[in-house]
Amino acid sequence: MHIENKLKRNRMKKLIKIFLSALIFVTVAACDDTNKVDYVPPVKIMLEGVDESNIVEVAKGVTSYKANITIESSTKIRSLALYEADVKTGAKGNMIGNDTLFNPSLDTYSFEYEFTGLTTNKAILIEVEDDNLMSFSKKLLVKITRDVIESGIVIIESSEAFYGPYYGSWLGGRSYISKEAPKYVSEIDFSFGNIAITGTDTVAALVSPDKREELGLPFIPNLKGCKFELTTLTKANFDAIPAVDGAVIRALAAPTQSVLKAEAGKIYAYENEVEKGLIYVGVVQNKKATLQQQDGTWITNQSYHQLRIITKHVVKE
Repeated sequence: MHIENKLKRNRMKKLIKIFLSALIFVTVAACDDTNKVDYVPPVKIMLEGVDESNIVEVAKGVTSYKANITIESSTKIRSLALYEADVKTGAKGNMIGNDTLFNPSLDTYSFEYEFTGLTTNKAILIEVEDDNLMSFSKKLLVKITRDVIESGIVIIESSEAFYGPYYGSWLGGRSYISKEAPKYVSEIDFSFGNIAITGTDTVAALVSPDKREELGLPFIPNLKGCKFELTTLTKANFDAIPAVDGAVIRALAAPTQSVLKAEAGKIYAYENEVEKGLIYVGVVQNKKATLQQQDGTWITNQSYHQLRIITKHVVKE
């Protein structure tokens, strides 16, 4: 009987603790809601015609943008400075011009800043200091509408080792092996392969995707055709093509070859039913690996080529 009473008392103590804990939680939560205060910064930096994303996108071909900026402060505006900003990270860069010190300090101030030479995205950081020596800032990103789409550095192969022979220019450039490629049939623009163009020696070659089967290369059905041509452009010419103007690419003669040897340091034109562009081949490396064949078998110590490329293209209208 004594033991049973003791157990009952212990259970009661536990229930009381649980009740008190819940009561404290509810009380604190209620206090938080009651005492909640929305912070209103004393300094406001406003960008006319720009939404809360602080991003403006200009139309294709537009190379300048004028920002109208207004600053209001309940603690006065002591100084103002503009900085370049990284378009990806927003990190503060070099100061633009000189900072401005207001004497006497102001309640409000408006000014314009013009972005010029917009061939790439640009960003600025607006930094304001009040009379309490507190700093406040806002970033503004101006995005161009690209006419020329440039890839990153893409590794692509003449066989099925690691990266695969199929190339798509979308999403910054992608290479695919045969197992992945059927998912992206409409996105594959051209391919690579080891081809005996003259004689018996095989070379790394640009290959129209729809010609792979007749050339004896691993293939997947329903890929679009593509033509190639070696250009006289240099790497400097390639790099100089701005993102906002694809006139150089559009002016190229229509490529005519379905298979073309790929050499390091050369610039090749390509064209399919969707886009027209340029391929810069940075390096061509000879490698060996165990490679899977079209029939599913594997052969050891097979030679293949690995290439690093960058493409620039325009969408055909």
